[in-house]
Amino acid sequence: MLVPEDDRLDEEKMLSVAKKLWIVGFFFLPWVWLINVLFFLPYRKTINEKIKWYLKFSLIGFFVYTSIFMAWMGIFLVNRNSWGERGDYLSVVIPFD
Repeated sequence: MLVPEDDRLDEEKMLSVAKKLWIVGFFFLPWVWLINVLFFLPYRKTINEKIKWYLKFSLIGFFVYTSIFMAWMGIFLVNRNSWGERGDYLSVVIPFD
């Protein structure tokens, strides 16, 4: 449990927390979706269908965002030098060659 009050969360508060964390994840914060799923793991036997919907799509969103980011990072790291000035423009820090 994260805080002692977690044991006393009723269904309405649990739904509210799941929904808020799901919405926050859309602001390019996929790790919040993972936190959403991990937060509700102790409750997995008592969770209603509405909360399960948010948790399911939080987990799917986390994997989709993470996969896209990792693919982009791999492509960028391999090809940055061959992109020339455009690759340098996309770089935040340009390493010395």
